Amino acid sequence: MATNERQIVTFFIGNTLCGIDVHQVREVVIFKNCMKLPRAPSFIEGLMNLRGQVVLVINLGKLLDLKDNDDDNNKSKNIIIVDTPGLHIGFLVDQVVGVSRVPSSDIEKAPFTSQGVITGILKLNESLIMIMDAERIINLIRESVGEVQLTVPRTS
Repeated sequence: MATNERQIVTFFIGNTLCGIDVHQVREVVIFKNCMKLPRAPSFIEGLMNLRGQVVLVINLGKLLDLKDNDDDNNKSKNIIIVDTPGLHIGFLVDQVVGVSRVPSSDIEKAPFTSQGVITGILKLNESLIMIMDAERIINLIRESVGEVQLTVPRTS
């Protein structure tokens, strides 16, 4: 890959097309079910078991207030597992479209950063894609839930 290119995982939240740099993504899985957590903020879907790892699932649409409707039907949705050291976290999204290889010059600076979450706007054909920073989203979650430890303890 040329140094002036980026690979972006593109996905829908409601009708909004979004993207995260492929280097921040470990994998994409199909949403199955979550164990709800008592008294958790509404954007926390719960915990899921992913091949023996406990993963905290965050509803990205609720967190970022991007949902057009209150459709809580999670069937056929995807979870983007973010590659973060010591933290197993997944972003629940409506649909992962794929990975796009784009010239860096096609990504413009975001006119509005939304607390640093949006790092740029990608023009792809006739569409606009909001490029997000997964690390900043995780920091936003930490700010929202206070000093609650988000790292999942390892079992021996």
